[in-house]
Amino acid sequence: MKWGFWGILFCGIFMLIGKAFAIEIAEMRLAEGAPGSVRFVAELTEENNPKVSRLENPARLVIDFPEATFSKKAKAQQFGKTGFVGGVRTGMPLAGTARVVLDLPKSSLTEKHFLLKPQVGQNWRFVLDLFDNVPEIIPAPSKAPVVTKEIRPITTQATVSTPTPLPVVPPPPQKRIIVLDAGHGGQDPGAISRSGHYEKDITLNMARETKALLEKAGFKVVLTRDKDIFIPLRGRIKKAHEANADLFISIHADSAKNPSARGLSIYTISERASDAEAAALAERENKADIILGMDLSDVDPLAGNVLLDLAKTDTMNKSAQYAKYVVREMKKTVQLVPNAHRMAGFVVLKSPNIPSVLVELGYLSNKTEDKNLQKKSYRQDLAEALVRAVKAYFADLAE
Repeated sequence: MKWGFWGILFCGIFMLIGKAFAIEIAEMRLAEGAPGSVRFVAELTEENNPKVSRLENPARLVIDFPEATFSKKAKAQQFGKTGFVGGVRTGMPLAGTARVVLDLPKSSLTEKHFLLKPQVGQNWRFVLDLFDNVPEIIPAPSKAPVVTKEIRPITTQATVSTPTPLPVVPPPPQKRIIVLDAGHGGQDPGAISRSGHYEKDITLNMARETKALLEKAGFKVVLTRDKDIFIPLRGRIKKAHEANADLFISIHADSAKNPSARGLSIYTISERASDAEAAALAERENKADIILGMDLSDVDPLAGNVLLDLAKTDTMNKSAQYAKYVVREMKKTVQLVPNAHRMAGFVVLKSPNIPSVLVELGYLSNKTEDKNLQKKSYRQDLAEALVRAVKAYFADLAE
C-alpha cells in the first residue's frame, strides 16, 4: 500500500510537469524598428499571457511565460547588442516558468506589449516594443540683432509667459514591403523547356531583376530565395508573414502539351478554379513539396475555414485589384492568354491577410517564349510592367 501511494503521487507530479511544459517558446526575434525603438517577438505553440516587470540597478526588463519552456531552437538562440538593448538572456527560475531578460541602458524606456493570434501556418506571437524617450528639444538662441528697449518700472503683477509650442515633425513614411517568390528551386526544377532550360532559373533571374527595379522605385523587397534552393510552399508563406509583406508576388513559367500555346497569365486565390487549365496548373504547383517527401499539398482544416471566409475579406479584393493592374501593364508589353486574370487554389497564395498573386511569365513549351525568357532585355520589359502595376496599386490604395 505504501509503494502504491508513492507511485500514484509520482504519477501525479509527472502529470503536472507535463501540463506545465505544454506550451513551448518555439523561437525568438530581436530587431531594431523605427528610430529609437526595438521589437522583441516570441513565437508560442499555444496562447500564453506572460508577466512583464522591470528591475533596477542594472536596468532590466523581465518577461515570465507561465507553464512554458524553451524549444531546442530557442535555447540555442543568442542575441548580441541590438539598438539600445544590451542583450537577451533566458532561463527557468521556477519549474514551468520560462524567463526572458532584456538588458537595458536605463529604466526610463517606454514599453508596450501585446499577443497576436496565429494566422495560417503561424504560431501565437508575443510582441514587445521598447521606445527610447525623446529628449526635450531646447530651441537654439536667436541670432537676430539685439534691440535695446526702454526700461519700464516693474509692476507688482507677475507676468507669466506662454511657451511657444514646438512644431510636430511627422515620422518618415514607411516603405511598402514587397515579397518576390521565385518559383521552384533546388531539387525541384519546375517546367523544363524543349531546349533544356529550367523554370527555376528563369524565375530566380526574374525575381532578382524585378527586385532591383522595385528598390530603385523606393520599395523594400524581400526574396523568398536568392539562390538555387528548395523552399516548401508554406515556408514561402511564412517568409512573407515574417517580412510583414504588403504584397506577395510568386513568379513562375508555364508549360503545355500544345507547343503553340503561349501568353502571360496572372492568378489569384479561389476555392473554385476559373477553368480546367487553371485547376490543372494549381494541382501541379501544389504538389511541389512532394519532391522532398513532404506532402503539404492538402489544405489543413484551419486553412480551409479561412479560405471559405476569404471572399468576405478585402485581401482577395486587393489581390484582384493588383492583378487588374498587371494585366493592364503587361498587355502593353507582351502577349497575354485569353482572360489573362484567372483564379485557382494555389497553396502559395493562401495568406489570408496578404494580397497575393502568381504570375506565369509564359510557356516554356513554346519555342518563341522559351527563347524570349532567356533574354535579359525581355525579362526587363516584364519587370518594368510589374513595377508599374505595383506603383498603380499602392497609389490607388492611398486615395
